[in-house]
Parts: sequence; structure tokens; C-alpha cells
Amino acid sequence: MKTVAWDGSLLVGIPLVDQQHEELIRRLNALACSITTGEGEREIQRTLEFLIEYTRHHFSAEETIMADAKYPGLLEHKSRHLEFIGVLNQLEEEFREDGSTKILAESLNTLLVNWLLTHIGKVDKQFASHFHTAKSTG
Repeated sequence: MKTVAWDGSLLVGIPLVDQQHEELIRRLNALACSITTGEGEREIQRTLEFLIEYTRHHFSAEETIMADAKYPGLLEHKSRHLEFIGVLNQLEEEFREDGSTKILAESLNTLLVNWLLTHIGKVDKQFASHFHTAKSTG
């Protein structure tokens, strides 16, 4: 299973957001490893529950920063956040029904590599560009 390395290419230049992204990636990587190595089901369940709560907290903080910066893409960005939470909820449901499966591991890998990297690397960076421009112009 592929994991995501936290590096400078993922920084958006907003310290709180960068810290939260780093933690989110760290936890998703830990979950991916837990599923791959077949660790205890309770640990996987706890990690999934944490991720669902953490993403809600992170997305709320990010959306508040966007609203304060009068970011015109806020509603679209918010819908992408809801999509991510929905996918995590689906993964948790799949885990509850079927346990730690290869399909769950592959779904998580897709979430990590495709959605998250695209979201942070493109969508969040678009907002960050707006944020830094708005901040520098007063």
C-alpha cells in the first residue's frame, strides 16, 4: 500500500492549515499501515473514528479562514469537504460490515493518493493564493 510523505510541496503557507494537513496525512498513513498489516480491528475502528472527527474539525477551521478571507470559492470548497467526509463515512461503514479487507485497503489508498493529494496540492493551494494576496493587499 502506498503512503504519502509530508513534504514542502504540500505546504499552503497557512500554519494552522499546514499543521492540520500534516496530522491528517500522518493518521491516514497509520490507518493504511494498520489495514495492510492486519492490526487489531479495534485499533482500525478507533483510527477511522478519529479521522472522521478530525476532518470535521479541520474542515471547519479551514472554512472559517476562507470565510474571513472572503474566498469566492468557499461553497465549492465546502462541498468537496463534505464529499471527503462522506467517503470516510463509507469506509467506516465498509469496515464495520466486512472488517479489514483488501478492498478497504485499496479504497483507502485511492483516498490518500488521489483525493487528498489533489485536494491539498491544487484546491487548497488555490485558496492559499487568494488568502496570501488578500492578506498582502490589506
